[in-house]
Amino acid sequence: MNQELMLRHVLEMAIMLPAAFMAFLPVRRHLKLGLLRTFLETGILLILLISLGAAACVQFQVGTSFVLLPLLLLCMEIFFLQVDLSSAKKLFCFLNAAMLCEFSTLYSVFLTAPLEHDDGPFSIRSGLICLGMALLLIVFFYKTLNVKIPYLLHEDRLNRSWGILSLVSFALCIVLYFINPEQISLLHDERIRMIGLVSLAMYPVAVFALYHLYWWTSVRLNETAELKQENTVLSMEQKRYEELRLYMDETRTLRHDFRQHMRVITELAAEEKYDKLKAYVNQFSDIVKKGYSPFCANMAVDAVASHYSTLAESQNIKIEWNLNLPRELPLPEMDFCAMLGNLLENALNATAKVAEERRRIDVVCSMITDTMLGLSVDNPYTGKIRFNKDRLPVSREPGHGIGMPSIASTVQRYNGTLDIKTKDGIFSVSIMLYLKNKEHEKEGEIS
Repeated sequence: MNQELMLRHVLEMAIMLPAAFMAFLPVRRHLKLGLLRTFLETGILLILLISLGAAACVQFQVGTSFVLLPLLLLCMEIFFLQVDLSSAKKLFCFLNAAMLCEFSTLYSVFLTAPLEHDDGPFSIRSGLICLGMALLLIVFFYKTLNVKIPYLLHEDRLNRSWGILSLVSFALCIVLYFINPEQISLLHDERIRMIGLVSLAMYPVAVFALYHLYWWTSVRLNETAELKQENTVLSMEQKRYEELRLYMDETRTLRHDFRQHMRVITELAAEEKYDKLKAYVNQFSDIVKKGYSPFCANMAVDAVASHYSTLAESQNIKIEWNLNLPRELPLPEMDFCAMLGNLLENALNATAKVAEERRRIDVVCSMITDTMLGLSVDNPYTGKIRFNKDRLPVSREPGHGIGMPSIASTVQRYNGTLDIKTKDGIFSVSIMLYLKNKEHEKEGEIS
């Protein structure tokens, strides 16, 4: 076997190693087997595939691309099995890595054309230059792959855009494939080669700018959504405060006039005018009946519960509350309030469609330990609930279908569990969050 030819094929196919790094870096937090084990097993497997593929190229005297394409399909299947994300997100990350490494190969073809004398695999020098180009791209796109794309993968609002992004990446791969000249001799014209080098040099810059713009837009939209969410909770708190102030004003007035009321009540009772006594007492008994009882000690959660309790009352829906929460939550209030609000909104929407005698929602939430928070919401429903492959309910109604993915994302962010059950017309959602206490967080910051 021609050892030099074998080495040339190995170097040309070794582009799969930086491609694997580019593919796994954005999804490192979603690996099923852990980061170290995945990298070790994938690296060993790729080295084996590269060696076998190069040997096959030499044995059967075929080009590297003839073997590389089926190997890439096999690698994509392996990548899909190792990553715990939606198919669209995994496909984008894989195609993005393939696109960047395909650019490295193409640019190396233009760059080293004077060194090549045939249409076979790269020479040893050109193969090393190609791998060097791939490493430069890793350095150039490292922050994008390590920070920006992982941020975008966590954004629930972008879930519907990953399919389009995957198609764009695939289209760019096709474009790069057709740009690659079939014969190296076409690039021996120095003018054509220089035009190609200058034009292609703008490609990674344009891709980087597009990724940065997409990330920047997502960050701004996320900040706007968070601000809107905070304003919503603040408006709920303001409404709850006004209710409390009104109740205090009413009770203060009642307390101030209590002696006069007692004198009238005593006189009516002494004269045995019970009908008038009953009518008189009914004038201010509503204030006593209404009272004020907070749903829980945390003001933000209490305001959210009060808001949805009022909505439920307007739809003749009874909500049984059991919120055993401290004044300060061990997680950001906005995260918990958004999750609770989405659950209650879905529950109210489903419960409003059932018969009035079945309109009841049960909400239970408590701190099981200092670092474990449990939340469950049960409500009746009618019809048939469809689930996607992630076991999340889906809806075709306009404006619906976003809440549950957002809840699932929050649960995942806190390393929690989400259990959804449907039985005997009851839809049950049980959530467990595993949180870090503040002392542990401070120790981590110091270390």
